[in-house]
Amino acid sequence: MPLFLIFGQVSIIMAVIDNRGRLHGKIGNHVYRTVGDIHIVQAKPGRVRQTLSTKESALEFGLVSNCGRILRELYSSFTCYSDGRLLNRMNAALLKCLRDTDKPRGERDLHDGNPEHLDGLQFNVNSPLTEMLPVRPKCSMEDGVIRVHLPSFQSRQLQQPRYSKYAVLRLMIVAISFRDGYYEYLDYKDIEVKQGTLVSEQEWISEVELPAGSLVLVSASLHYFGMQDVNGERLALNSLDCSPAEIIGTYKIVEKEQNEPPAEVSITSDSHPERHRLINYRGKEILDEIARKRKRDKKYQASLVRTKPQKVENENVSLGMKPLIKGKILYKKE
Repeated sequence: MPLFLIFGQVSIIMAVIDNRGRLHGKIGNHVYRTVGDIHIVQAKPGRVRQTLSTKESALEFGLVSNCGRILRELYSSFTCYSDGRLLNRMNAALLKCLRDTDKPRGERDLHDGNPEHLDGLQFNVNSPLTEMLPVRPKCSMEDGVIRVHLPSFQSRQLQQPRYSKYAVLRLMIVAISFRDGYYEYLDYKDIEVKQGTLVSEQEWISEVELPAGSLVLVSASLHYFGMQDVNGERLALNSLDCSPAEIIGTYKIVEKEQNEPPAEVSITSDSHPERHRLINYRGKEILDEIARKRKRDKKYQASLVRTKPQKVENENVSLGMKPLIKGKILYKKE
């Protein structure tokens, strides 16, 4: 039996009563439905008004998530397989990087923060490098030169998947600049680990020039190989269950001081043939969106007006000027 609400001469069916006397449908802000033998009444939530601070935090997290997607794609070919929780771990680490700066929210990006919070990030928690490799490669940077020290170890100490004949430990240096819109694979070194051998202590010194204004990431990853196929190539054995990879060093390269602004250089020019253009980076758009929301927010603009005179007074005091006298001024009569 239908339930009617009459508005003038128009009747609108808002809900329906079935032959068992149960309501189905919507009446006002309440929705009636039946799941099995349970009768459920749900109320629609009211409109939630988000504050400017909440909107800024959401947009800033979007910036972090956007940068995380780019980094995962950058390493996808070398880390082989990452677990399904890498997204959350990388976003959490990048958020710490972004917030580790004196710049306020809405005026900062990853180049302003501290990239060291990415150190130790595991790309696959099912096989962390700290457990698969018996020693720890130690990364450092001195005078713009990357150094990686690897202690000696026996190959039998290395954790390997089934049917693995030998492994390769790859050390790789990557530079990325979100502001200039490029990334570049700078240098790498492969260390073979054969069965029944001793991997001697060694130090890798990379003499490649680190791009000014970029973020430099150093990674270590293990790649396992089995028997040779019909073409003579060894079969890769990395999988979701076993694919160790870790970021072992992160550095922020300071931009060179220049009296004149540097001329813009095309990323795809002959001077940088190895650079790849970032695709769908939205950092600048997100910061511009935060600025637009601040302009439209009346409370934020009012707070700027209230703090502006105080800032002017503080600037006068710092310059040695006497502060302005407020209130009524009495003039002495002669």
